[in-house]
Amino acid sequence: MEMNQILSLKSVSHFVAANAMITPAKIPQDEESIEIITGGIIFFEVGGEMREFGPGTIFWHIGGEQTIHLTSAVNPYRCLSMRFKVAKNQRILPRVTKWKDLHAFSEFHQETLRHAHDERTDHNILAKVIYAKVFWEAYLSTRQQKTENYPLPLSRSIKIIEKNFSTQLSIEQIAKGANTSESYLYSLFRQHLRSSPHQYLLRCRLRHARTMLADNKFSIKEIAAICGFENIESFYRAFRKNSRMTPFEYRKIHSPENV
Repeated sequence: MEMNQILSLKSVSHFVAANAMITPAKIPQDEESIEIITGGIIFFEVGGEMREFGPGTIFWHIGGEQTIHLTSAVNPYRCLSMRFKVAKNQRILPRVTKWKDLHAFSEFHQETLRHAHDERTDHNILAKVIYAKVFWEAYLSTRQQKTENYPLPLSRSIKIIEKNFSTQLSIEQIAKGANTSESYLYSLFRQHLRSSPHQYLLRCRLRHARTMLADNKFSIKEIAAICGFENIESFYRAFRKNSRMTPFEYRKIHSPENV
């Protein structure tokens, strides 16, 4: 959902289930509700299967849907509840996502409650800020979840590449570290990533290089070496092919002086 679809903040509260008998609320068509578990257990159906969820789980409810309510009598749930008035009734992210960093979520929880109930706060601005923050954390969790669902040899290979991309890493080393054969490794990369291990390694190097080019701490020659390229010429060739511009042009575009 684009942030301009968020019209206003209706309410922010911390809900504590007193017992397992919770009556769900139905969301109006012009509203969206976000509930993030702060403690306890909630049961919720995903893909036709009833599953158990704990702290950090984000539930997204659009108009016509019901809030969470199935919980444990022994460990009833608690949640941060936020309601927004929206211009359009639509869903982009999955119904259930995750805020991975619970410490960061705890800080967000306290800050959101404090600002939401401060009479000096512009609640239209706050609505967009907190919605965008939760949306971003949910997006990151869905992106990470895709990697976690890959076959184990592929997940291991990705971790090896992302940890060691700056070294002269060979496909043989990746396969050995992932405890699989090179041929099977190629098959996994083609099937799940539509790529080869070498192409994934190259993209990882270029991704890091783009971040460093925008940082302006290192020369282009130093960046090439740090990111694992054999020389600056091979870095320029790979970068131009991937980004349709040279590293120098990329740095110039993202320089604060380019106004």
